[in-house]
Amino acid sequence: MERGLLANIFALPPLIFRFQWNPDLLQERKRYKYEQANSFGRWTFDQTSAASGFIDTVTGLWEDLKELGPLLTATRPYHAIEGEPRQYTLEFQLTADERGPMDLDDHFGGSIEPDLQILRSFMQPGWDDIDIVSWIGKGLGGKGWDPPCWNKPPTCTLIYGPLSFDSIMQDLDIKVTAFKEDLSPQRAEVTVTLLEQTQSTTPITDFITRTVDVAKTLGREGFGEDAYAASPIKPIADLFM
Repeated sequence: MERGLLANIFALPPLIFRFQWNPDLLQERKRYKYEQANSFGRWTFDQTSAASGFIDTVTGLWEDLKELGPLLTATRPYHAIEGEPRQYTLEFQLTADERGPMDLDDHFGGSIEPDLQILRSFMQPGWDDIDIVSWIGKGLGGKGWDPPCWNKPPTCTLIYGPLSFDSIMQDLDIKVTAFKEDLSPQRAEVTVTLLEQTQSTTPITDFITRTVDVAKTLGREGFGEDAYAASPIKPIADLFM
């Protein structure tokens, strides 16, 4: 059975949160920053005239034609600046009343408190295995035994079906909706916001997976007609039909 996890196996202690049920909501958000250029361009075909060779001339002509758009509309074009981290928002529920699909007898003895403590740990600073190894290495190397800084929460890897990426937990919202007789939480609604941590290996695997999946769509029926409809040739061809 597939596992849906929020995890960091290098934290001390290792943090592995298993979704008890499928999330009620899994929302992805990706934004990119653009800014407008300082000028509208030129009416002259300067890139075409400066080109040498057939390919450079065609490329220059194409760029010059695109520069006519801002001039015809008196609108400065947008230039790409940088991307913003991919963001995921998850809403899910926890209950001590029922076993999850992968629970054998019960859910932590009929408690959701361990689940909540794991989630809270992703928002609290701590050490990981690399910090400890580096600490020991410096101590044995005679560089002192000062403990590593306790100033950053652990990263959080989201694994859910085809999703697998490293992130930071930006927001954690726990709403306890029912209590047991001992006042421990019986049911809770949780909202988590994750921001992709690109300083990791997961963007590499994501790029490969995305490229392969897009390539699979190139062989579908009618792809050539779709490509023609999206090309700049079609509007011109329509004028003569």
